[in-house]
Amino acid sequence: MTDLSKAPAAPEGEGPLLAWFKSSRWRALQLTAWGVPIFLLGVTILQGFSIEWMKFWQLWALILLFLAGLYGLQRKVECAVGAEWLKVGKTWVRLYELVEVKAKHRSNAIYLDFEDSSGRWVMVRAHDLQGSRDLWDLVYNGILHSVIANGAATNGLVHKAFKVPHADPRSDS
Repeated sequence: MTDLSKAPAAPEGEGPLLAWFKSSRWRALQLTAWGVPIFLLGVTILQGFSIEWMKFWQLWALILLFLAGLYGLQRKVECAVGAEWLKVGKTWVRLYELVEVKAKHRSNAIYLDFEDSSGRWVMVRAHDLQGSRDLWDLVYNGILHSVIANGAATNGLVHKAFKVPHADPRSDS
């Protein structure tokens, strides 16, 4: 999104907002539409490949609730970044003071968990950070600095999925 009137505010006492991302309505509808055949196939498999379940209006109401929830989840996430901070929803971390950067598979996506030196913690889907190239570049630079210069704790998926180099242990002289 580029409409600055809808941009989230920077955390109190931090520098200005430089980039932000919120999934568009169209993108949320596309992702929700993918959920329809997946959900229908899943219920059909659970029913032993019988389509008799489609006769019951209660299940269609459940499907509509599922789809509304899926759409809402897609539209809910809002990521914002400044020169030294990342904000996801109401929580935020300082990117150049990260003490832990972990990547984890949750559902069908990779999530990044960040913790900074003040104990603040943010969890965000990597795809949401990568929704804006400018936002991802700023976050990635903070990750690189925290891992290489500050020795932030990581796991293998951070290095494998995002090509974050390992800190050189020989540089600690």
